[in-house]
Amino acid sequence: MSKFKKHFRIYFKSNHPAYIVDEEGDYYFFHRVTSSPKSGTHKNWKIDPNPNPRKHTPMYIAKMEQKDKKARFSKKLDYEIDIVFIKRKK
Repeated sequence: MSKFKKHFRIYFKSNHPAYIVDEEGDYYFFHRVTSSPKSGTHKNWKIDPNPNPRKHTPMYIAKMEQKDKKARFSKKLDYEIDIVFIKRKK
C-alpha cells in the first residue's frame, strides 16, 4: 500500500484548483485555492511563487478544510509543490 501524496486537482463545483491533503474511501479532504488574501474575514495562506506556471501572481489557499466526493474532481494537475505546513485535520 502506497502512502498518499498531497496534490492539486480541479474542483468541478467551482472550476478552480483545490489542494488535496488526504483521501478516505470515495472522498477527498481538500483546501480551496483562490487569488484573494482573505476568505470573508479569514486570512488565507499565501503560496509564492505560484505553482501554476501560467500564473505570475501569488496563490492563496483557504485554511478551512473541506470534504467532497472524488467524482467531483479532475485528474491530478502537474503542479510540482508540497506544502508541508498544510496537514489534514483529524
